Amino acid sequence: MDDTLGREQAARLHQALEDARIGGRRLWVRYLALGGTAGELEVEGYRHGCLDLPVRQRDLLAWAANTLLDRRFHPRVPSSGDLAGAVGAGADRDRGDRVGSHGAV
Repeated sequence: MDDTLGREQAARLHQALEDARIGGRRLWVRYLALGGTAGELEVEGYRHGCLDLPVRQRDLLAWAANTLLDRRFHPRVPSSGDLAGAVGAGADRDRGDRVGSHGAV
């Protein structure tokens, strides 16, 4: 499931950056400032769906993107916890269970 979540997270990151016209270098610099450790080419490869990154690095990229996006015009990029919660909530609804709240990681 982590591969699926990673691909979805990368696709949403890519779309948000494209819509906001934010370049990959700007994202990478912000990501590094937040403690990211992947190289610029790795980040670009992930963003374009060619490489996988560990959950922690994906979440740092989402955080970096969200600090660059104008909330009035662009949706936020979800963290892995946001996506996992959405997948879990959908499974709960499919079973007819009551859905609880899901916090972000």
